Amino acid sequence: MATIPKMTCTAGLYLHIPFCTQRCSYCDFYFVTAQRGQDAFVNALCTELSLGACEYPDVQVSTVYLGGGTPSRLPGSSIAHIMEHLNATYNLRQVREVTLEMNPEDLTPDGLAALRSCGITRVSLGIQSFFDDELAFMNRAHSADCALQAARYVAQAGFESWTMDLIFGLPGQSLDRWEANLKRAMAFSPPHISTYNLTIEPNTPLHKQVRLGQIVPARDDDVADAYQAAMDHLREAGYEHYEVSSFARAGHQAQHNRGYWTHSNYLGFGPSAHSFWWQSDIARRWSNVRNLRQYTENLAAGKGPPLELDEILSAADLAKERIMLGLRTAEGLCLHTLANTYGVDLAFSQSAELARLAAEGMIIRTEGIVRLTDRGRHVCDTITTRLLPD
Repeated sequence: MATIPKMTCTAGLYLHIPFCTQRCSYCDFYFVTAQRGQDAFVNALCTELSLGACEYPDVQVSTVYLGGGTPSRLPGSSIAHIMEHLNATYNLRQVREVTLEMNPEDLTPDGLAALRSCGITRVSLGIQSFFDDELAFMNRAHSADCALQAARYVAQAGFESWTMDLIFGLPGQSLDRWEANLKRAMAFSPPHISTYNLTIEPNTPLHKQVRLGQIVPARDDDVADAYQAAMDHLREAGYEHYEVSSFARAGHQAQHNRGYWTHSNYLGFGPSAHSFWWQSDIARRWSNVRNLRQYTENLAAGKGPPLELDEILSAADLAKERIMLGLRTAEGLCLHTLANTYGVDLAFSQSAELARLAAEGMIIRTEGIVRLTDRGRHVCDTITTRLLPD
């Protein structure tokens, strides 16, 4: 087994805000639709942040990400209180990015100005579609007009960066309709756009509808055409396709997400939040309980949140993740790093498979770096499986 190198004490912070207006049909993240208990949650979150600062006193915070759920369901005063507490308990001098996810129905110009004033530098706007019938299918809470107004407000708000999320691959969605979504998004010149293929996750309303035969998923060929259209249109407009689902103008790549893709340390706070810490020869991943009541009650009693997951990752586990994460990015998978840091010599053990993938036009291999072609991006998960060591 390879010796895992000592990591720095730099880490990203993820704060899970579990409140939502309603349940989107495809969502499998932890959330609650009741708005009561927000004050108790904010107090619990701040307590957990303080506990984390005591446990990791030397951490240098690189990024902060408020996700959910929908962080914008919290009042601006609560967001400001959380940010004040973060500044009081952590070293934020090296922070490169503070992102807050928000939905169009929560957004006002005054609210955006308040977010900027309390330290939010980047907004992630969950548009998903600019068409009412598609929004209704996904059970989104906003309308197409609301989406357009929200995009205008954010574009004019003066944030250092912002991003817009769109979803393709809806049943019955035509290529023309998807391209219209892309064109409407690009009209606002967001520095970053994420395009996600609609996935049917277990234990979601969408999964139940498919299982009962009420909905027929989009055909693979239609999904592939939509994804290719996103790549073509966004690149032509000057966006770099730097990760499978992510497109950015120069200088606007999502720094917090890059931490996930490069195996950087991160600490998660809030119900269901995940953490990853790799130092010396120990790599650990854990997650908080997916239950708001249990979370708040434990922290109100001065205890840490119950854990739902707590595992030590082997070098082999980490190597498999490195292969998957590296292939997702435009930087690609560095075979030298994989061998020297993770103890897996893919160039030797999978030389025949690498040659086959190159011959099939799925990958490009140059100077020890393996990158996906456009054709390979369409089947990234399949290629990852083919390259995973036994």
